[in-house]
Amino acid sequence: MPPSFFKRHKKKLIGAAALAALAVIIIPSAVIGTRNNNSATSQSHGNNGNSTIDNDPDAFDDSKQVNANTPPLNQKFKYGEEPIRGVNLGGWLVLEPFITPSIFEQFDPSEGVIDEWTLCEKLGPDEAKKQLQDHYETWVTEDDFKKIADMGINHVRIPTGHWAVNPVEGEPFVPNLAFQYLVRGVQWARKYGLRVMVELHTAPGSQNGWNHSGRVGEIRWMSGPNGTHNANLTMNTVLPMVDYFSKPEWSNVVTMFGVLNEPAIYKMEEDEVKQWYLDTYYSIRNITGEGKGPLLTYHEGFIGLTKWKGFMPNTTFDRTVLETHTYMIFDQGLVSMSQQKQSEYPCKEWKADLEQSGNDFGQTMVGEFSAATNDCAKYLNGIGVGKRYDGTFKEGTPAVCPNCTCNGTEDWQTWTDDYKNFLRQFIERQMDAFESNIGWYFWNFKTENHANPHWDYLLGVEQGWIPTDAGNRSFSCAQITNDGDDN
Repeated sequence: MPPSFFKRHKKKLIGAAALAALAVIIIPSAVIGTRNNNSATSQSHGNNGNSTIDNDPDAFDDSKQVNANTPPLNQKFKYGEEPIRGVNLGGWLVLEPFITPSIFEQFDPSEGVIDEWTLCEKLGPDEAKKQLQDHYETWVTEDDFKKIADMGINHVRIPTGHWAVNPVEGEPFVPNLAFQYLVRGVQWARKYGLRVMVELHTAPGSQNGWNHSGRVGEIRWMSGPNGTHNANLTMNTVLPMVDYFSKPEWSNVVTMFGVLNEPAIYKMEEDEVKQWYLDTYYSIRNITGEGKGPLLTYHEGFIGLTKWKGFMPNTTFDRTVLETHTYMIFDQGLVSMSQQKQSEYPCKEWKADLEQSGNDFGQTMVGEFSAATNDCAKYLNGIGVGKRYDGTFKEGTPAVCPNCTCNGTEDWQTWTDDYKNFLRQFIERQMDAFESNIGWYFWNFKTENHANPHWDYLLGVEQGWIPTDAGNRSFSCAQITNDGDDN
């Protein structure tokens, strides 16, 4: 870290250190499930910073190995040499209508319950806590981690709301409750030898105005009269989380930390967000020390990978990762392509982009992708919002084609073998392309009652359009010739 930075940020770093010291007060009241059962048991921290869970001598056993191709937790995972093969546990600790529709369908659409903010507001604090606790207990269980481990997956990404750690006065979200389930998930991951990326999915004020930020509408993070204040609150969420999971009992499992999911930088002052990225980086590494703590991922903010050339490269910054999310569904030109061209696109375009980013920035990761080639999934664009594919998204939005309809596109039980084969090509070539840099996380592990099958990894494995072993695939980029035909 350059000495000039300390001079310019002395007060901030002192504040970060003080905040880190407070982390042992703020966070460790968590209640987690033990490795031996699903009951909730108390976790305590002594003055030495070590945790005990039910006095279980195996509670922090890091000798587990998820599969023969992945080192056990107590050995380093060689990022850049060994590919990340991961899934997202979205819709668990941060609600999304398209992942768990029934939570939102208890209300008539006219009541305006469209995100976690309006849900909690409508339910009131007591009922919101009751319903969310039931959801946390049942949506992701230990059995899910076992299934993930059996699929050739080596990482899980767990999106988390800021209210789990740093509730903000005046916000209706259920405070603190989710953190205990985050820790429970980390313990289940440890049991099966899976590494975890803990990821801050929301920011006070909303970093993008979409429902998965907690609140639909205006961006109040880094924008508007409270933008700077909300950015500081976000910093005060990130630091204790990283400090907590950097402790020896967690650091072998939580090896990655996503500093903030999908800030809509294209709608903000780019330089201001980049400065916030730098501030968080230096404050975090001031806590963890060089070479310690998790890899830090920073989302490219939808401004493109090339805009990050030379910014925080991991050749000079300590284990930074540029994160991108690759979806073709929001681009009508890509959606309108033939299935053959869609299946080849990851190899012909995204692979080259990631390789170039490897030269320009360094380690670059795909934190989200799916099997979808259109935006027909239920509630994908939000409750009460239409689809780009059929021209119902916004007034004046043309459909992709004159006869395009979303009717039946998500009815997976009627999909033909040819269509499933196309999906498998598309998914496996994405996996192959993304491993040209450091790897990938599929969004999402599952959807409620398989409501949105293109986004449902578990269903895809069960039905054959996703490989049963993520490392044993039939389709690759090498099979595509220069003229675009498969070999």
